[in-house]
Amino acid sequence: MKNTDFVPSRMTAGIIVVIVAFFSLTVAAHAAQKAKDVTIKITSKKSLVNMQSIDSTNLTEDGTKAATLVLDFLDTKNVESAKSAVAIYDKIIPRENYGGDYTALQWLIGVMLASDADKAKLLADNAHASYYEFFTSNNNAQFREYLQRKYKLANLKDVDPGEGLKRRAFLEDFILFNNPRREEWEKSSKMIKALDLKPGLTIADIGSGPGYFSFQFSRLVGDKGKVYAIDTVQEHLDYINGFTTKNAMGNVQTVLTTDHTIGMADQQVDVAWMCSLYHIIYVAYKEEAKDQFIESVRKVLKKGGIFYVADNGLVPDGVLPYHAPYIDKNLIIGQLQHYGFKLVKEYQFIPQRYILKFQKI
Repeated sequence: MKNTDFVPSRMTAGIIVVIVAFFSLTVAAHAAQKAKDVTIKITSKKSLVNMQSIDSTNLTEDGTKAATLVLDFLDTKNVESAKSAVAIYDKIIPRENYGGDYTALQWLIGVMLASDADKAKLLADNAHASYYEFFTSNNNAQFREYLQRKYKLANLKDVDPGEGLKRRAFLEDFILFNNPRREEWEKSSKMIKALDLKPGLTIADIGSGPGYFSFQFSRLVGDKGKVYAIDTVQEHLDYINGFTTKNAMGNVQTVLTTDHTIGMADQQVDVAWMCSLYHIIYVAYKEEAKDQFIESVRKVLKKGGIFYVADNGLVPDGVLPYHAPYIDKNLIIGQLQHYGFKLVKEYQFIPQRYILKFQKI
């Protein structure tokens, strides 16, 4: 039989076009059925998402005054300055910068002023002791630098202004992430308990910072489990590596990544966790980068894996909001449905922060 090229007729070509069109419509209909639209009821005049600043806190007159007194104490050892700063924090913590740095600064001063017996109690937790050492070593060098940079109390001559901004961001992240008083305002223990982590599980801590959650996840999943601490800042991961080595936490592995992927192409995890980060992805990422990032989360999760998203929400009038950007939870729920995640549960232990539990489908 002679082998000849097949040339379709006009009728055959038309049939092919119809079949392709039908297939495309079927796929689109199936995708639409899988990701149903989410209706959001507007109950507030506030924007559903706010990204006005990623700074830890806005500077206020009282906050700056307290920081000035703290810096004076560090420079002169004037105990009265420290006590005056603590008194200011007592007044402004209930009404300014919820979840900001005030409680952390007050804690550091409190430890410095404590008796030896009380200081030992305050530093009994290894994570708290490491936090205190980080800021107070080398004659309080990093504590002093944080105050100078954050509250503009000194004109630091950075050779590279960009590096100066990175340094400020690193110190701000550190003082907030690992704040020993974080439990007081966030109810962190309730959040972690809600994850129901079992020994042997693997979990990706996406945006780990200097390891606040990673360290606690490590204890829960045990020696047979694994924690991947994922961040874009090498200094955070260096701190985690130092802490885990010192405290024999061999089940924590750090992963340096970029903004557009979680950097774990070859690993698989049971759980992915992201806290106070999705608002950046929603607002600041281009669609292509967003697709790439969330797909990298999907790929790392095992079949039926769980993706927890904790973020900052709108609060009713009269309730002090979280100090940083916020996003209505329904925006996340609707978007992740279209990325192939099903919402299975919600938690909220404080008005300012929620947790959404998604399952990969």
